[in-house]
Amino acid sequence: MGKYFTLIIVLVISFKLVIAQENYFDHTIKKGENVYMISRRYNVSPNAVFELNPGSRDIIYAGRTLKIPTTNNTNSSSTNTTITDTRVNNYKVKRGETKSGLSKRFGVSIAQLEQQNPHIVRMLQAGHLINLDKTITEETTSAKAGEHKVIKGETLWGIARTNGISVAQLEGANAGRLSEYLQIGLILTIPDKDYEVFKEGEYLVKPGDTKFGLAKRFNLTIAQLEEKNPHIVELLMAGHRIDVDNLTDNTVTNIQEDSTTNNVNNTEKNSIAIDTTFSESGYEDYVIQAKETLYGLAKKAGMPINEFTALNPKLLVSVNKGDIIKMPNTVSQNEASNDLTDNTTDDHAEQRINHKSETLLNNLITSTSNGIYFYTPFSSEELSASEEREKMIQFNVDFQKYIDFFQGAQIAIDSAKALHLNFDVTLIKKNIAKTQLKIDSPHKKNAFLVPFLDNASHYPKIESKQTFSVVGIESNINSKDSLKVYKSVPSENFQKTKTLNYLAKQDANVVIVSDLDEPRNKELIHNTLPDAQFLTVDNAGFFDSKELDKTLSKDQLNYLVLDSDKTIILLNTTTTLMRKLSDHRIQLVMLKSSLLPNQNEVSDMRYRVLKLIYPAITDPRNRKDIDDFSSNYQNVFGTKPTRYSQLGFDVTFDTLLRLSQNNSFEETINTVISQHPHLKFDYQKINPSSYSNSGVHLLQYNSNEGMIELE
Repeated sequence: MGKYFTLIIVLVISFKLVIAQENYFDHTIKKGENVYMISRRYNVSPNAVFELNPGSRDIIYAGRTLKIPTTNNTNSSSTNTTITDTRVNNYKVKRGETKSGLSKRFGVSIAQLEQQNPHIVRMLQAGHLINLDKTITEETTSAKAGEHKVIKGETLWGIARTNGISVAQLEGANAGRLSEYLQIGLILTIPDKDYEVFKEGEYLVKPGDTKFGLAKRFNLTIAQLEEKNPHIVELLMAGHRIDVDNLTDNTVTNIQEDSTTNNVNNTEKNSIAIDTTFSESGYEDYVIQAKETLYGLAKKAGMPINEFTALNPKLLVSVNKGDIIKMPNTVSQNEASNDLTDNTTDDHAEQRINHKSETLLNNLITSTSNGIYFYTPFSSEELSASEEREKMIQFNVDFQKYIDFFQGAQIAIDSAKALHLNFDVTLIKKNIAKTQLKIDSPHKKNAFLVPFLDNASHYPKIESKQTFSVVGIESNINSKDSLKVYKSVPSENFQKTKTLNYLAKQDANVVIVSDLDEPRNKELIHNTLPDAQFLTVDNAGFFDSKELDKTLSKDQLNYLVLDSDKTIILLNTTTTLMRKLSDHRIQLVMLKSSLLPNQNEVSDMRYRVLKLIYPAITDPRNRKDIDDFSSNYQNVFGTKPTRYSQLGFDVTFDTLLRLSQNNSFEETINTVISQHPHLKFDYQKINPSSYSNSGVHLLQYNSNEGMIELE
């Protein structure tokens, strides 16, 4: 009997092995693939692949095979998500989420997130499961031989140069680990000097690349691009290595990929896949006439704006009367110049300039010319030359924000030209060795725009016989001599002050909820609200219930001011407060808009229930104007505008409108409040030589939908 029983067991095991062997097929691993890409391609779970391929959780090699299950069976634990103050179990990553966002949400470092979830080290993807035990101490990582640990202030260009390799080789060896910004503490692989960056038909995705732009660049449809690269179907990320071989003979490109020019920044992204079937003989010189715009010139040329600016790169900086550009020889000088009042141009301008600045618009003076100067890290020649821009960004990635700013400014300049404003644009390259700048302007009224200057000592004294108004854009500058400084972006301190002043006027009980023993804004709060109470929560946002009850009033409205930037604290704090609504009147308050998490992290239903009050520089109710600007920006540059692009448009356009008035620049500052898609310009005089924009909206969520402005 025992023998028969043993035989039965052997037969059952053998049968199961046969079934198991029949329930998979082999996949040959290609260069650049990982288990998560492969599992998503075949619609199976990564755990199922790991179970069939011991050791694949740690590393796989190109050229070898993986067993892929034909059914998505896995013995992984339940995928019910739970989040507590000490643990995160089976959190499923959503599309668009980042390591930075998740680390902030769960209150851990990126290193700790990666150490406990090694499958996300190379790349975070939608569908990944995250598990965390916050009681486990973060391991200290150090670079091994052939590796480099990033420290503060380093750039890819500097690291590559130190190791005698190109930036392209460094990026290629770390594809999938690199994001738009280089993270401190990141361990980079340093490849050999003969490391092959690309093979024919491959491309390494750069920050800012889009499927649309890449498909156009490599003469593919988006569907073909996704079919060749299933790992980008849900999300295209910097560091992805993609197959772009279209196997056609008529692909035309003017890009030569090598170790010095293979990075493409946002400015040139849609201007590099130019159809060069037009020969040089197909163009002739054209002299720009007064009041012509970039949109109007591209229309006359019969070309999309991105192709027209690729043909004439200096138009990315400004459109100036008298400049000579290339035009298709089918367009005559007379034909173009006689049609400057084409209604299409003005309609296009109106589409872009959907703002609330009627006072400025109704009093425009177009008969006199003004000057607008930009103080920047590069000259106009460098800004319009793609190779020079790329070198500067490799030297300092922070220069990208200047390029974004000038792209937004270009749309403002084009829009102002469409309104027939008369002005000249000049870029002045910064030179930190010079403490004095002499400007001989031919104009009576001039504005000097200074974006993102973080060191006041680098701001020179301006010497000129003409009138200059200095407009700072998030710059640390003060007035020098008789020139007045206009700080165009409301500071965070002003946001806090405006919110606290509103609370001080209300008959309410104010409680400051902080995750620190010493709240961040204690002195400022005490000066405005001397009776405010302070309540500390733990690292997960949980209250001492007795202490919370002591601070809340049943007779007054309670304002709970959240003084923390951690998403997990917001979630747990608001959950606790909502439970108290049956016995207390409670409203949630934040002192600055940057404390609000992304929409995909926290539902705004919490804000509506607690009627959140917060300050905002950009009014989210101005949705149409914001969307119109974004749409026009994408049409021109092929990418979504950044915050710096928005500043470039609003500040430049507002400055040009104020210059083009009968009154002086300072008089318009004192008398006119203007509103553009993103910024409200309501200047207050701080001292005799400086003004600051106080255009902050104090908003409150309604319990149902929408928002109201409190002041």
